[in-house]
Amino acid sequence: MYVSSKVRKAIMPRLLEEILSTRIMVKQAMKRLSPSQKILHRIFNARQLALKLIANVTYGYTAAGFSGRMPYAELADNIVQCGCSTLEKAISFVNAHDKWKAKVIYGDTDSLFVLLKGCTVKESFRIGNEIVSAITAMNPNPVTLKMEKLYHPCFLLTKKRYVGYSYESPEQSELVVDAKGIEIVRRDTCGAVSKTLEKSLRLFFEHQNTSELKAYLQRQWTQILSGKVSHQDFVFTKEVRLGTYCTRSSSSLPPAAIVATKVMRADPRAEPRYAERIPYVVIHGERGAPLIDMVVDPLELLAMDSPFRLNDLYHINKQIIPALQRVFGLVGADLNQWFIEMPRPVREAFAKHPFFAPNAQRTRIDYYYLSKHCILCGELVQASAHICNQCLRKGASVAAVVIGRTSKLEKEMQHLVAICQHCGGGDWVVESGVKCTSLACSVFYERQKVQKELQSLSSIAADEGFYPECMVEWF
Repeated sequence: MYVSSKVRKAIMPRLLEEILSTRIMVKQAMKRLSPSQKILHRIFNARQLALKLIANVTYGYTAAGFSGRMPYAELADNIVQCGCSTLEKAISFVNAHDKWKAKVIYGDTDSLFVLLKGCTVKESFRIGNEIVSAITAMNPNPVTLKMEKLYHPCFLLTKKRYVGYSYESPEQSELVVDAKGIEIVRRDTCGAVSKTLEKSLRLFFEHQNTSELKAYLQRQWTQILSGKVSHQDFVFTKEVRLGTYCTRSSSSLPPAAIVATKVMRADPRAEPRYAERIPYVVIHGERGAPLIDMVVDPLELLAMDSPFRLNDLYHINKQIIPALQRVFGLVGADLNQWFIEMPRPVREAFAKHPFFAPNAQRTRIDYYYLSKHCILCGELVQASAHICNQCLRKGASVAAVVIGRTSKLEKEMQHLVAICQHCGGGDWVVESGVKCTSLACSVFYERQKVQKELQSLSSIAADEGFYPECMVEWF
């Protein structure tokens, strides 16, 4: 039983009313901002989310019997009971109303997803506002139902996991992908998964068939298998709490913790802070090797004399396909079959794996067969050669092509170095090189890629006698 507010205004209602009214005020201010005020929009959005979290944890504050300062389980149970009964009444009222022909397909805590078959965006907003008015009139003040947004089209996966084109007004022209709980907005996967999933959703929403989606995914998989991708999109970052793994063996540690311990062996001062996010990448290992044996620091993969290669099959089979299958499996798509049917590309190994510096770790057989194709025409060559006999007969023209490619790569390298110098006011290139190794910067990954390609090409040219080998390590 509650005491009426006429008798006494309680502390909890006063607190929540002020928080919620302030959040409403901030959200209204967000809608009045112009599209150019993006920074102010982000600030206001962070404030309203903070107010939402404070209001949400108020219930937990009353129910926390062990850690709470003022636990009151009866109040917490009553909050749950009132919320459930209000939600159930709203669901029954909407489903029983013949005028709207609406069906509630999902209800969670304080929200409803109402399906309106065959309605346009404007008709859906009109019916939604009628439902809001009717439900609000049924409940006592200050309980209100709000028409928050419209999804058309939409994927509703499971509880708290959905994505669709979001409309906040009937006049909205810009299509915005709004995702909750899936890989687009989650941080426990790599960038390749979120980018591929978002692009795939846009293609499916626009074309409403799987043919365009299949062609796009097969193009993406071909680029990944060919090595024509940025390593930045395949970096995972996970939280590491080294103090909590003391009872586990080293073989059962999470991948990020394994990478952190490897770094600490080389430098004990590199111990990560508690709950710090540690980056790592998955590389090719022995057949049947567990995941913990195939994780390394991204800087080890990007090093000039690195013996490692990005594990493309792991990212496709274990990360990209499962994430997309959970969504597009609802429309009958079989992404595993699409990947099996796809022709496998030939990997251009000379540009990705430099073979000029000996490395004692190259014990696997694939490092002895890095390039089987001519770097100019792509024809098969002997294992020890890099240019086919037909191209070698052209003589001076072959040297001109190789020198031209070298010049292009040198210009790209100098352009990237200029960007890095402008960003950090860095060191003089010839004397000490660019010292920045920021894994959050796309220029760093591109610089390492061009540097490897230039070093490989210059090594080939020096072996063939086209020109002396250049000093790429300056960069």
